[in-house]
Amino acid sequence: MLRRKQVTKFAVVDLEATDAHLSQNKIIQVGIVILDGEKVIQKYSSNVNPHEELAPIISDLTGLTDEVLSVAPDFSDIAEEISLMLEGTVFVAHNVKFDYNLLKKSLNECGIDFDLPSIDTVELSRVFFPDFEKYSLEYLSEKLDLTHDNPHEAFSDAYATAKLLIQIQNKIRSLPRVVVGEIIRHAGNLIYETQLVIKEVFDQMDENDNGYVTRQNIATKKISFEEENPNLSKTFEENMERINLSVREKQAKVVSIFEDKLDNPKVSFIQAQTGVGKTYAYLLGLLEQDKKIVISTSTKVLQEQIMVNHAKEFREEFGINISKFLGFKNYIKIEEFVKTLPNTQSGINQEIFKMKVLVWLCQTETGELSELSPIMTSQDYLDEIAHDGNYNQLSMFFEQDFLRLAHQKLQHSSAVVINHALMVEKMKNEPEFFAERVLVVDEAQQLFGVLENVQEETIDLDFLNDELALVDSFTSSQPESNLKKRLKESLNYHINYLPDSKSKVLLDAEELGLEELVDFLSNTDEYFLWKTDNILHKSPKDFLDFAHLNPKYLKTFLIGATLSMSDSNRRIPELLGFEDYTFDELPSRQADNQQIFVSTDGPNIGNMSNTTFAEYIKDNLLDLAEFDMPILVLLTAKDLLKKTSELLMQNGVNHLAQGIHGTPSQIKKRFDDGKSQILLGLNSFWEGVDFDKQDEIIVVIPRLPFSTPDDILIKKYAERFDNPFYDFNVPMTTLRLRQALGRVNRRPEQKSAIVILDKRIAGKNYGKKMTASLMEVAPIIFDEINEIKRQIVNFLV
Repeated sequence: MLRRKQVTKFAVVDLEATDAHLSQNKIIQVGIVILDGEKVIQKYSSNVNPHEELAPIISDLTGLTDEVLSVAPDFSDIAEEISLMLEGTVFVAHNVKFDYNLLKKSLNECGIDFDLPSIDTVELSRVFFPDFEKYSLEYLSEKLDLTHDNPHEAFSDAYATAKLLIQIQNKIRSLPRVVVGEIIRHAGNLIYETQLVIKEVFDQMDENDNGYVTRQNIATKKISFEEENPNLSKTFEENMERINLSVREKQAKVVSIFEDKLDNPKVSFIQAQTGVGKTYAYLLGLLEQDKKIVISTSTKVLQEQIMVNHAKEFREEFGINISKFLGFKNYIKIEEFVKTLPNTQSGINQEIFKMKVLVWLCQTETGELSELSPIMTSQDYLDEIAHDGNYNQLSMFFEQDFLRLAHQKLQHSSAVVINHALMVEKMKNEPEFFAERVLVVDEAQQLFGVLENVQEETIDLDFLNDELALVDSFTSSQPESNLKKRLKESLNYHINYLPDSKSKVLLDAEELGLEELVDFLSNTDEYFLWKTDNILHKSPKDFLDFAHLNPKYLKTFLIGATLSMSDSNRRIPELLGFEDYTFDELPSRQADNQQIFVSTDGPNIGNMSNTTFAEYIKDNLLDLAEFDMPILVLLTAKDLLKKTSELLMQNGVNHLAQGIHGTPSQIKKRFDDGKSQILLGLNSFWEGVDFDKQDEIIVVIPRLPFSTPDDILIKKYAERFDNPFYDFNVPMTTLRLRQALGRVNRRPEQKSAIVILDKRIAGKNYGKKMTASLMEVAPIIFDEINEIKRQIVNFLV
């Protein structure tokens, strides 16, 4: 066991090596930085001759060549010097397992023993920077502003790692001592002797509880709520001028609609083209009237977008608070987390994650679990520590309860931002949430999917198998056992053919005593039944009546770019259950900063496998990438996205793919920051993520976003429409395309080229209807794909 004074001198090491398995791997470059406390007392750097050719990937990564290394010393020539330099130190590396074992092997081959305590800055970073997306040295260097001039050059990497270690030590010192003490209880799960860094800082720490609320070994920031001091000017124009924005003609029209309809008790629908600045219109337009508002958006990403774009601005300029509120399961419940702490044998990953949570609790102001990097944990554990919606005044952690704090923040906010799912839940279970406020439902056309999720019920068929096993255990005689076996086989067969086989499934379930399944299937004549994987679903054939949910006293505005299916067709309000309402529609204007290109010579994608189609997409993206402009690819299926991503990876194309490289908000931020040229996105990128940071952008739509015939919403529309494909699916697909256009037309000076690779829009009968609607938004050019690529450059450049 080392004494504390021996842990003050750190040797921070980085090795670059040949591209082989560890048993054959050879060092090609060494970088060492010796730290005494925070002071660099010695530096060392040397290339090493491996006496073998480098793999091209290693040359590309490190910048080293066979020619350069041919005149470098052998490792045996510098081994003793390195050994003496490291004597009496603690070995530190970013991914220590690789560097330590390779150096140990190399020194042993030279007849030199090597045995030092070692520390991994990857694992330390995971614990003490719990909200970071990634933990690569390059990413950490950027986030923490470390000096890192030449990534994958050994000395540069070692120097950046040394600076990282110092930052980690400082982060530990900033925490309450009791929290660090609790972290140490779990730190034995860190690799090698990594916990020594934490223990050394702990031994030097004084109590540091200022600015924290501390209960037992849990500390959270003291949260204070700023009282509002509204100081809005009298007119929308004056308020916009105060934040250095000019008023657009259509934006002023939206404001006047809000003002005119505010005292009208009817629900008000407003259709306004994207890019008119409707968020400022409803925020300022209603707040100027001394109204408190609830804003409901279609996704959490859009919630966050409003907060990032407007909360600070409105607080600083107008003295108005805008707060975000989520469903209770999105917040941590500290009591539940504390219950998991005594068990320090829950597995290495879980123990490391507990340390992350302890650090995160000291820095979060919201308690939203989505802030935490999910690395090193499971969804089951996140569910275990999530809030249950209840808080007890007698609880030790009542003052720190984040759901309570979020509720409290609402009382200090003129504007509250929620999402559609929470809005529907509050309407059903807590309508008083909306008391004395005006409701604005933004992206209102997205309500259908949310309402469907509220109605849908499910039963887990895996659970039924457990029930059947229990039935077997109580079966006594052989004849009875044979009968139960035949019934089980019949049930497992017929359940795949619901709803046609419902009567047979019910009969078998009753015979087997499966009461939960019997209850689930009973009285379902007016329900749709379907099976996905091992989940059985049911949903009423009619839509959930949103008009019935909407409190009668609540003034409600529903706004979106696509609320009517055609000039004479306003069925979206009717489908939501409204009979008496107002509907204002701002006329569309064809954009001159946006151009749609439709490929006329693409393949018949209906007959193509996903693999072949992904090849076609990849080939076109490689061509478009040569223009050196941001490219957003809007896909409709996870499998196609995955295959396209794999092909781009094989071709060495840097890109971001939803669900592979991060959550929508994470990859959107990296795309906005220019970290990657290509982004592959699914549903949330069609529906409400704005791309306003790019001056020029190319949007690729490989396949028209039709809903599939077995989609539950399409089945419901079939109950209402004579021809659901033409009367609903085609108009809704067109609306979705128009939404996609709006995502990349956020300001007049922004230019966007939309490339549709699906030639069905050019050749099918329904294509004329879609084209007519799209041309209201932007001009369309039909041409062969190679000619389109030439025209894109002319348009954007």
